[in-house]
Amino acid sequence: MSQIVPRPSLRKISPYIPGKSIESVRREFGLKEVVKLASNENPLGVSPKAMSVYRKASKDCFLYPEGASPELRKALAQFHKVPEESVLIGNGSDEIIRLFCEAFLDENQEALTSQYAFVRFRQQSLLMGASVIEVPMKNWKLDLETMAGALSERTRLVFIPNPNNPTGTYNSQKELEKFISRLPPSAILILDEAYYHYARLEKDYPESIPLWAPRLPNVAVLRTFSKAYGLAGLRVGYVVTNPETIGWMDRIRMPFNVSLPAQRACIAAIKDLGFLSKGVSLNLKEKVFLEKSLPQLGFELVSSACNFIFTKSPIPGKQLFQKLLERGIIIRPLDEYGLSFHVRISIGKRQDHLKLLKSLKAILK
Repeated sequence: MSQIVPRPSLRKISPYIPGKSIESVRREFGLKEVVKLASNENPLGVSPKAMSVYRKASKDCFLYPEGASPELRKALAQFHKVPEESVLIGNGSDEIIRLFCEAFLDENQEALTSQYAFVRFRQQSLLMGASVIEVPMKNWKLDLETMAGALSERTRLVFIPNPNNPTGTYNSQKELEKFISRLPPSAILILDEAYYHYARLEKDYPESIPLWAPRLPNVAVLRTFSKAYGLAGLRVGYVVTNPETIGWMDRIRMPFNVSLPAQRACIAAIKDLGFLSKGVSLNLKEKVFLEKSLPQLGFELVSSACNFIFTKSPIPGKQLFQKLLERGIIIRPLDEYGLSFHVRISIGKRQDHLKLLKSLKAILK
């Protein structure tokens, strides 16, 4: 019997379970063609300009990257019109979430978030020995009024995903302004805006970086290159907030945390506004198509501001997930959130959706 003893807080955490990969489904079911509508990836792939830069940069893979991603940091600072000292680059948004927790959470302190929010908020906060307060949602939306009432002198981090994954709902500028006005000075509000480029089409969705970060010292805005930019495989995220907060996190950021090709590809991706616009337009068009088609098969939809649809299935989510796998289609069941009849379906291309709908008709008839 092993005598290895983990940290006590580690016993409170379950590992994050990623969605099924295309290759694993091919192997398991002996399929040649697999459609993945599970991980909210960009169906258009990568910007050709970013890919060209990536290929050139790959020739320098024998070199260490610059540790703090200074050129990417500079490019993002110029893009957002903020000081370079207000930007931190991470190995995906996950690393930045971890850095926030390691830098600002301890025992006898609290992290505040919402029911059905991204599970990594809870996992990393618990690992630091902090308590996690999860406020129930209201009509599948973050209840900011109740969350504000849950703020206390022990609150150190507040995680608000806007829009939220997996529900696809968002909070308006007015709602967030009211919440921020009640935020204690000792608490940092982290607005996770992974789906910003899709949600910004909504009239009352806030432009958080010019509005609040880095203008307000305890508001941070988290963004990613994994969604609209189509670079999920490169694992790059960033945060914009005040330089003091960045400085504390930079002390514990792993050296060389973002690869050299990834840094250069992201710089090119920022500049390719045409590719970004094309992806957002496709998403809107195909989301409307699915929102019209799925209810005809008995699915109950929640209005989404993202590149996915959150819906209640006529049959248990895991059962639907398994039956679709057998037909070469991957979606995301949501049992890990306690939502046994709900699934999340990423927005893809029209041919993907036609195959999905054909399979759903066969399964549900």
